[in-house]
Amino acid sequence: MNFEKERYDKIKEDFEDWWEGKLERPIIQVTLDQASGEGGDFFASNYRKVILDAMYDFDLPVEEAAKVVDDAYSACTYSGDAIPVFYMRPTGILGGFLGQDFGIDHNLGTVWFKKMCPELSGIINVQLDEESPLLKRSIALTKAVQDYFDGRMPVGLPDFGGVMDIVSSIRDANPLLEELYFEEEDVKKACWNVHEQFKKAYDMFMAAIDIDKIPGYTCWATMLSQKPYFVLQNDFSAMISTDMYDEFYLPILREECKYIPRTIYHLDGPGAVRHLDSILTVPELDGVQWIQGAGAPGLDQWPDIYKKIQKAGKLCQVFINGAAELPYIDYIVDLLGTTKGLCFICTGQSTEQAAFDEYLKKYNVI
Repeated sequence: MNFEKERYDKIKEDFEDWWEGKLERPIIQVTLDQASGEGGDFFASNYRKVILDAMYDFDLPVEEAAKVVDDAYSACTYSGDAIPVFYMRPTGILGGFLGQDFGIDHNLGTVWFKKMCPELSGIINVQLDEESPLLKRSIALTKAVQDYFDGRMPVGLPDFGGVMDIVSSIRDANPLLEELYFEEEDVKKACWNVHEQFKKAYDMFMAAIDIDKIPGYTCWATMLSQKPYFVLQNDFSAMISTDMYDEFYLPILREECKYIPRTIYHLDGPGAVRHLDSILTVPELDGVQWIQGAGAPGLDQWPDIYKKIQKAGKLCQVFINGAAELPYIDYIVDLLGTTKGLCFICTGQSTEQAAFDEYLKKYNVI
């Protein structure tokens, strides 16, 4: 992997200024892959699939898995504020730590977790399985990567998934939706219990991550931070009303944001937008990540979202997939009248380097 320790000196400083709202320019991360998915899609890059395979090959020693990560990242070019990162994938892995069965899908580059509890009471009582082979491997990989890269690789928490998303995955969405009406208190108990298990898992990984061995903390959204941070989410919220969101999840979100030093909320798709006003009332929340979702209008069709995030004094992060989407950066900057508080995580193919470099120069990133 061609990424020297010295490059972190400026990147760390700029990111800390960004988290504190002091950076006068946007954060622009550009990761280019020699063989990325069509359109430079963040989730379709081939190197991500290679890393996922190594993570879930339990017969592969963790030291060798770290070498696979190194080799996979050698196909990538990092420009601007971009950095390589390591975290245990995929979204919803906390369910695996709680006992869900799972299966890997190499073609899609993900892992599917299977329904576990036929009754809601099972989730109310479920506990983190500290003897879980998946949990043990995840922690061992986290430690091995720190040692292997010797200060060249930020390391972060696994992509645990959101509390209500985990409850939905374990229980299944359809019966859970009915239980929101007919077993309200038990749903709340289940959600709060998963929240408690989330904290236990969080603490275990924080104990495994040694800040003296890494240039900073990261997660699946590839920002850098000198304090632990996490991207919180509730994709299940697309199926419930604002009243239900405020009753069942908003109190948990407040606690999550108090527990974790820095937090970004993953606002995913048009169905989640109705909850933004509630989300922005959480004072400890640092920022919002907006993903418009497949088939939805482009990033330039949601002005109210960016304006609300800015008015609330929160940071804003979006993904730019391929050089064709670079004009979205101009749109958001012009709309808000500032370059402060914005983070653009850009991915694409190596053939698009010149177009991305043009934007890095335009916004004084290089």
